[in-house]
Amino acid sequence: MRRDSELLALCDRFFDAIEQDDYETLERCYAPEAIIWHSGNCLYQPRQANLAMLKAGMSDGRVKRFKNRRIHTFEGGFVQQHTLHVSYPSGFVGQMDVCFIAYTRDGMLSRVYEYYDRGQIGKFLPPAEPQERP
Repeated sequence: MRRDSELLALCDRFFDAIEQDDYETLERCYAPEAIIWHSGNCLYQPRQANLAMLKAGMSDGRVKRFKNRRIHTFEGGFVQQHTLHVSYPSGFVGQMDVCFIAYTRDGMLSRVYEYYDRGQIGKFLPPAEPQERP
């Protein structure tokens, strides 16, 4: 049976935890067997590696916001399209459109596919700092 309200709550809990640097909540959103795929490198990432990456991002001074969230549920999961805005300590604000597809089990994320256009990287990453010459 479909439980749209539970899927929507999980989706909000997951993305709100990233915005709020709430690692404990983020960790509870993932099922033990969770696998995450990213279109940027076309590799599957196990749960622990993804959590480590997200935790590192919580202490680097960047502020993350998921704007224009559009969520659609389906039997066993949800799709969220959003624009990720990241404010860097340098003052640069990057943005990227993302499509996040999640399959769930027992109220947790079990399989995730995250798609973004690599051609948008220039709008997302801050300009490179000029290298000093010796």
